[in-house]
Amino acid sequence: MSAPFDPNARRVLVPVTVRGPRATHRFGFALDTGASRTTLRPELLRLLGFDLANPVAVRDFRGVTGGGRAPSFVAEAVTALGVTLTRFEIHAVSPSASVTIDGLLGLDFLRGRVLTLDFARGRMALRRPRWWAFWR
Repeated sequence: MSAPFDPNARRVLVPVTVRGPRATHRFGFALDTGASRTTLRPELLRLLGFDLANPVAVRDFRGVTGGGRAPSFVAEAVTALGVTLTRFEIHAVSPSASVTIDGLLGLDFLRGRVLTLDFARGRMALRRPRWWAFWR
């Protein structure tokens, strides 16, 4: 599946649907191949029904601007670019006040797939490798 994006924007925005314990919501994530993990603002995790006082783990994360440790929560499902991952860990990270995105779609979501960013046409796609079936 492919989706449009603005090739002239400061960041590539991806619509991401997250299903939590009590709610499902669609967010605007920045595609971040420099982020090791997928993150969401803590207040939005709370909106989905997560108890921020009870993370499943606290894990290290890395990004282009640095890293740290963040509490992680298991979403029932995360869907982006036609790919749905179930029981997927999302990490609670608060970006700086000047950042207007809801979260980051990181390498943990992208691994094992082919990401195509076509800046000439303003299209992005995420799919399984075509040769995948031969290597199983």
